[in-house]
Amino acid sequence: MAGFGLPLAAQQQDTEAFRRMGEMVVHRKIQPWFPKAGMGLFLPWGPCSVGEIEGGWGLFRDMRPPNKYWPVEKYMALADRFNPQNYDPEKWLVAAKHAGFKYTAFLLRHHDGYAMWPTEYGEFGTRQHMGGRDLVRPFVEACRRVGLKVGFCYSPTDWLFNPKGWPWRGFPLRDPEFKYRRPERSQGLPRYADMPIPQMQKYFDQLWAVVKGQMSEVLTRYGKIDLFWWDGYDWPVGIDHHGQELENYVRKLQPDIVLNDRNMLWDKGRTLGDYSTAFENRNPADKPKGVWEQCEAACGTWSYEGESPCKPASYVIERLVRNRAWGGNYMVSFGPRPDGTMRPVFYEICRQMAGWMKHSGESVFDVEAGPYPERCDVPVTIKGGTWYLHFLSPKQRTAALTGIKPPSSARRLRTGQPAPWKKDGNRVVVALPENAPVEMDEVVAVS
Repeated sequence: MAGFGLPLAAQQQDTEAFRRMGEMVVHRKIQPWFPKAGMGLFLPWGPCSVGEIEGGWGLFRDMRPPNKYWPVEKYMALADRFNPQNYDPEKWLVAAKHAGFKYTAFLLRHHDGYAMWPTEYGEFGTRQHMGGRDLVRPFVEACRRVGLKVGFCYSPTDWLFNPKGWPWRGFPLRDPEFKYRRPERSQGLPRYADMPIPQMQKYFDQLWAVVKGQMSEVLTRYGKIDLFWWDGYDWPVGIDHHGQELENYVRKLQPDIVLNDRNMLWDKGRTLGDYSTAFENRNPADKPKGVWEQCEAACGTWSYEGESPCKPASYVIERLVRNRAWGGNYMVSFGPRPDGTMRPVFYEICRQMAGWMKHSGESVFDVEAGPYPERCDVPVTIKGGTWYLHFLSPKQRTAALTGIKPPSSARRLRTGQPAPWKKDGNRVVVALPENAPVEMDEVVAVS
């Protein structure tokens, strides 16, 4: 992803742009709710769902070939069939709330440039293809009724941007045929059009005027917006993307907003925003610094691509726990169907997660990272004087803690029953009873 941008295959591309992603660590002051929130719901949606193809990336001729929506005009024609008659976001969000999700990121526009509201800027969106229907407002209002933070995802890249004087869509890419696996990625050949940067800057500034105009709409029409999830510019180094100017403008319109770190040129690195999104569909090898979030597609790809299998609830809980034990958040993506409904598997995953949250949710929300693995051999989160030990593996029946006083109590959150412990030199060893199952993370609270 660029955000949910790069498809899974792209993460294997060994180019300077991809190697450098994530090196910047952001240390700005952030709204206090975000590090406590723990888990967000990503909702990528749009005309791509009609074709069951990846949003934006479905424009590429050789992406998951054969691409039956090539050439580009066939992809664009999906917008004529995108008219969700069963759109009821409150139903999604009630299930998500019970499952423990605290904030959201609803896709406003992806790399295909399709706007989910009737924007006066740009030529591809609901204003042209859905009679001016606004898909954003019902979502925002549902978030507020349910009690979730309102977040937007937006890609300033627009591969259908076609400024006057440029011969094909896909500006500023060199290849007019949208070949994703082109030689440039492996041979280091130029990715972008052979054009002097000053000349290209004039085209970029046309695109930037659209981006800023759309910000003026979505950040003033819907009341308070809690989070904005940028998804990067696919333009060459040397372009002035007016990053600081745009960030200042957004904060002027929404002073309390939380911004991710992808208001950036993809090849240049991250210097803006409030928190890091370096871990996309991959797990950190070591404890990251600063405020961070991992984003991951739950069902293989970001947007709806048919009835593909999804990760089970136990996986989502485990990933959430591991991130929280290292102080990070977890953003999970589910793509709605083209008619506006969610797949039954989404509700089943949420139902199972809700069951775990009823007894163990306190161990992952409004907590601090614990000393794992330095002083505990299972992931640990902390709240006040309580350490929450997370037994994620059925094979691990004991947890060793070093450098702590003998506890006053140890209890299993799922049952409320005591968990046996003993002093062993400079360690305290906490055990699960022999007959205790490990179901989606068995948590022991040690006080």
